[in-house]
Amino acid sequence: MLPDCDRNILGIFWLILPVKSRGDLERDAEELREEVPMILNTGALSPVIIQYTEVWIIVLDSSSFSVYHSPSRYTELFSPPEIKVTPSRVIEGDEMTVRCDTRLDPLRGGTELYFAFYRDGRTVRGYNVSDTYRVRSSQLEDSGNYTCEVRRRSGSVRTMSDGLYIQIYDIVILQRPPSAIYEGDPLTLRCYHHWRFYIAINPTFYKDDQEIKSSESDSTFHIPNIMMSQSGLYKCTKQIYSKDSPYVTEYSDVAFISVKELFSPPEIKVTPSRVIEGDEMTVRCDTRLDPLRGGTELHFAFYRDGRTVRGYDVSDTYRVRSAQLEDSGKYTCEVRMASDTVRKMSDGLYIQIYEISPPEIKVTPSRVIEGDEMTVRCDTRLDPLRGGTELHFAFYRDGRTVRGYDVSDTYRVRSSQLQDSGKYTCEVRMTSDTVKKMSDGLYIQIYELFSPPEIKVTPSRVIEGNEMTVRCNTRLDPLRGGTELHFAFYRDGRTVQGYNVSDTYRVRSSQLEDSGNYTCEVRMRSDTVRKMSDGLYIQIMQIHGGAIKPVVTFTPNWGNVLPGDSVILRCNVPSTVPEEPRTYHWYKDNQPIPGDQQRHFISISSDKDRGDYQCWTIGGDISDPVFLNVTYNDVILQRPPSPSAIYEGDPLILRCHHGIFYNAINTKFYKDDQEIKSSESDSTFHIPNIMMSQSGLYKCTKRIQRNDSPYAREDSDVFIISVKELFSPPEIKVTPSRVIEGGEMTMEDSGNYTCEGRTASDSVRKMSDGFYIQIYGEHMK
Repeated sequence: MLPDCDRNILGIFWLILPVKSRGDLERDAEELREEVPMILNTGALSPVIIQYTEVWIIVLDSSSFSVYHSPSRYTELFSPPEIKVTPSRVIEGDEMTVRCDTRLDPLRGGTELYFAFYRDGRTVRGYNVSDTYRVRSSQLEDSGNYTCEVRRRSGSVRTMSDGLYIQIYDIVILQRPPSAIYEGDPLTLRCYHHWRFYIAINPTFYKDDQEIKSSESDSTFHIPNIMMSQSGLYKCTKQIYSKDSPYVTEYSDVAFISVKELFSPPEIKVTPSRVIEGDEMTVRCDTRLDPLRGGTELHFAFYRDGRTVRGYDVSDTYRVRSAQLEDSGKYTCEVRMASDTVRKMSDGLYIQIYEISPPEIKVTPSRVIEGDEMTVRCDTRLDPLRGGTELHFAFYRDGRTVRGYDVSDTYRVRSSQLQDSGKYTCEVRMTSDTVKKMSDGLYIQIYELFSPPEIKVTPSRVIEGNEMTVRCNTRLDPLRGGTELHFAFYRDGRTVQGYNVSDTYRVRSSQLEDSGNYTCEVRMRSDTVRKMSDGLYIQIMQIHGGAIKPVVTFTPNWGNVLPGDSVILRCNVPSTVPEEPRTYHWYKDNQPIPGDQQRHFISISSDKDRGDYQCWTIGGDISDPVFLNVTYNDVILQRPPSPSAIYEGDPLILRCHHGIFYNAINTKFYKDDQEIKSSESDSTFHIPNIMMSQSGLYKCTKRIQRNDSPYAREDSDVFIISVKELFSPPEIKVTPSRVIEGGEMTMEDSGNYTCEGRTASDSVRKMSDGFYIQIYGEHMK
């Protein structure tokens, strides 16, 4: 900002002060005002041109002086020169132009500059106003480090450029990459000539004076992945002619190509030096990568006895968390570049894994009968050198865990069952899980206390009104003859006789509603062993006006089976003369099929056995059809052949069934994709009294083992169960609609009335909504 014009100005001075840092640029006016008198006395007001300055204006009047900051800034007179050459690649005989490039400050555009050129420090052209130095026909000796210098005519300012090395190339040169060459690199050599003035043919390449390639026209020699063995002296030749001159063979200079080692041959190392089974073992593939190629990605692979134990990976380490005896062997490792252009194999190192003795499994008592307490012990001997080590024990039956890891070396079964039979093994491990040892297997047989019960009925054909005797037949082990057994009987899953010492259930006068699927269960008095029989469908026969209508039943009593399952169809015919011989006729899908006996056997079911079955006997009606479905699946959800509808209160039994050729475990039942039951061995799901709310989509799953393959989950098809309403919810009604007290009704009988309806078996019961009944006094008549 300049001073006001009405001041008596004695003089205006431009003070140009050197600025050496940003701090100087921020000097404020007050500090400068203190320095002005001293500056005036020393005569330091003459301008000084420097590279960076800050300008201040000093205004003097008759009584004082003022300091003003100017926004102007002075810069360098001309930029540091830079040397440039044209063409960028100069061949012997080319015209070469070397230029000294600088930029003059626009405010000093009239300043005259002078230029000089040097090669290897010696003047090749003195100062001149031209910024260009030309060589009409470059020769090899014109190669060198070129610099140029710029100065003012007065010589008060001069600046030297940085150096630029200019190479004058021969007529034929062997071109190669400028950087170092490492094994695995691609290498391309080019036999180059000055094409503007010469014609060339027959490029030939040599290594150590041995021809390695010759061509009519291809001037390149390519090595995709160079190896260290390919280091050597390389050169090339071409036959050259110019205008009418004859062909002359021209040689390039000899270039020594040294292929450096990218990484050293690997060496395999192991930690610890002595490995005991269970130890963590670390095997390292040790190599040294050239520092100048430190960014190269290497991949490492490890082998034991020539077989891969870990494929290529960026880690140079192979770890075995818990070394086992089978990890012993001759180890090697291989290193390669990610591009696989270089790979190197280590020498072998034999690593021995030292053994710890395995455990032995023992059982008490030596002979186990179902219901007995069984003790299985995992006996092992700890190495004396590791006596303080805490061990954990786990037990397995047929490969499945029966007790997880625990400090106890004993597994107890309080009441052994037949399904506890199997091949037992145990495993010992250290707390750290670095050592684990498996015992050999010991097959433990749980002997049967009593045979699975079988249900039998007398007579074999029960007529409505006759006495029926159902017996639960089993055989007790002779060595345990004093064992007391209790028996219970069920029809369609509901108890008809509770546990009792009697193995017989009697119905004095059979009725049609006594028909159903009968089972019985036997248990010890202590309830430590219990067994359920298979079901037997008992049909109570009825005679219709003298005509006999038979009923077809299945044994086992399932309406769907797997291919290969056996099914017995029985034509149940009521008769007043059971001994009378009869001829039976069988039909499938309304077509006659072979067979004239009461039983029709399907020993190995297949798709052709699917259909509706009926039977007929002379003098009687044809039975109602019963459908048998043969389903091709690994697992099916079986249900009894039933009427077309399932009503609330009915019992329902489902079975998750698998093929006889597979092992199966872990049965699960689902309703609407929600698990409703899970069991290791029980394949049935029983609903004693089904409710309408239990309608839905049912299925089951099992874990199936085929041959020696691992267990895998298999799903059955989905089965829709729709439960119909047996009777509607009751509604309470009153007559008359207005009740006056009198007779048996008094005003105290007023209140909220409800009623409940139930079936005779109490399997379904429903409560009405409440209905308030008001008893009115006689005066309200």
